[in-house]
Amino acid sequence: MTLVQGLIITLCVVVASVIGLLFARRWLDKHHPELKTQHDITDPYSQFVAMLFAVLLGFMVADSMQRFANARETVQQEASALANVFRLAEGLPQTNLDQLRDLCTEYAYEVVNDEWPMLALHKDSPKAWVIYRKLWTATTTYEPVTQRQNNTQAALMTTMETLGEARRLRVEALHSGLPLQLWAVLILGGTATIFFTYLFAAENLKIQVIMVSMVSLVICLNLFLLATYDDPFNGDVRVTPSAFETQLNLFKLEHEAPVDVKAVLKSTVK
Repeated sequence: MTLVQGLIITLCVVVASVIGLLFARRWLDKHHPELKTQHDITDPYSQFVAMLFAVLLGFMVADSMQRFANARETVQQEASALANVFRLAEGLPQTNLDQLRDLCTEYAYEVVNDEWPMLALHKDSPKAWVIYRKLWTATTTYEPVTQRQNNTQAALMTTMETLGEARRLRVEALHSGLPLQLWAVLILGGTATIFFTYLFAAENLKIQVIMVSMVSLVICLNLFLLATYDDPFNGDVRVTPSAFETQLNLFKLEHEAPVDVKAVLKSTVK
């Protein structure tokens, strides 16, 4: 959900809540004028309902924010593991080094340019999976000759396991959102909480309108926050491929100047 969509929905809900209050006050004053005498009973019930809904909503928001943070950390781990594969390839013969580094560059390019837009649609790139399998093949089928190459392959295998686990977790994060049934529960709970505010016949109608507006505004903002963090790869607040973009730029730099890259980086820092 985008910010504009959230603001429009919030405004509509607040306006609808106020209109509902005006109709409720007119109907209650006409058919149940004794409502004011029931405030001592209505108040504890409304507090109980509001407390239960606040606890449920707060828990869901905290859980969605945690899943969002986990998705962002998973992306960083995946990009870091890919960079480690690229660096560890230095311990292999030139032919294997070039093959592995080309695959790392191709994988990063595919993730940034093709797969990332697909994540917003809850899809992943088949081509990225093909490149991923090629990385595994290039790592596992290589036969080391020297002890250095043997150590390099062992390190590559460990790093590829990290890369694979991070990729699988990233894809699984596409399907870890709240189910529709739970969204229905939250919407019904928010509606019930707003309806309970209609049962208080305040002497000043303007004050009650302001209170109802604030209650509906807070509920909508929390639901918007939940919807924003529930889908980590879509909306205005989302996990970006910046970690892969950084590695891709470094890969290209080392491909262009594999010998002088350290000097270039030092001069850039200075």
